[in-house]
Amino acid sequence: MYALTPYPITPIGNFIATILALLPLLSQIRKLSPAVWGYAVWIAIYDFITFVNTTIWHDNVNIVVPVWCDITSKLLTGVPIGTRACAFIICLDLYRMTRLRGSIDKNKAQKRRDTMYRLSLIIGFPMLIMALYIIIQPIRFGVTEELGCGPGIYSYVGYIIWYAPPIVHSLGCAILAPLTLSTFLRHRKEMDEFLTNDQEITYNKYSRLMFIACLDTIFNLPVLIIGVATDASEGKTDPLNYPYISWKNVHDEAFPGLNLSSIVQTPASVWSADRWDIFTTKWNEWIYVFHAVTFFALFGTTPEMRRYYRRAFWFIPERCGYKRRQTSELETLSTVAFTSNPVQVASSRTANE
Repeated sequence: MYALTPYPITPIGNFIATILALLPLLSQIRKLSPAVWGYAVWIAIYDFITFVNTTIWHDNVNIVVPVWCDITSKLLTGVPIGTRACAFIICLDLYRMTRLRGSIDKNKAQKRRDTMYRLSLIIGFPMLIMALYIIIQPIRFGVTEELGCGPGIYSYVGYIIWYAPPIVHSLGCAILAPLTLSTFLRHRKEMDEFLTNDQEITYNKYSRLMFIACLDTIFNLPVLIIGVATDASEGKTDPLNYPYISWKNVHDEAFPGLNLSSIVQTPASVWSADRWDIFTTKWNEWIYVFHAVTFFALFGTTPEMRRYYRRAFWFIPERCGYKRRQTSELETLSTVAFTSNPVQVASSRTANE
């Protein structure tokens, strides 16, 4: 195992992150948009996979549960696309909301179409990419010591299937986020009035959603671009830099002695010899933990969520006959409250690989 992250820090961190990503959804089933739901679920899926992988393969490359690897290698292809698609939809919704400032009403048919469009990007598009992955899949899966099992890719087509979707979504966020902020600042008074009177979104929720939309662009887009540049510069030493000759070539002749039923095992002594591989391995292990913690900090620490935590904490003692002192509504709320007025709040490859 690579000495930089002693076991079991990584699996513990990812297990906690899985819980943190899902907790805010429990009390806000109808209050959060499909994009926010998708964002949290995709993050939780990635963190749970990493938790299992880094537990089983923290010090070995043994082929233990091949069926698990078959499933997760597909999911790891779709998760980065799903999270970035959700961030893009959040950013697009905020842009439309800021530009129109609630001046348009939609009928049921329009709302239904919008919902179908969102679900197609949140769920349908990642599933499509998972299905298309077979086109560039030269092996069954790979097992990397410490990181666990994951997909392998081959040929120039990999740049289109693997890199293009998340880069397009992140670039969309990079364009829409500044436009949204600029429009918001130009029409600050109207936006304050709209967010104060709107029943579905408050100023605090608007700020949280904007933070998520910007977060994806700031952290993921630079690493994605560097990843593309690094792969392209490695020439024939990188499997992405080979032409797509035929289906048979990819699945039976891409590498000597390997085919679609082969499993490639990579010990830590191999990937730890390259600085970029070390960076991307650690990035893959922890970037979605960071996303989960940030998501929980934004949506899991609200006064409503704190009331749910209290109820959960007292559930068993109350069933055992303990009577707690009843507090008033004012006492259950935090002394630090959000208002409708603007307040600045302090706030191996990439994870797409």
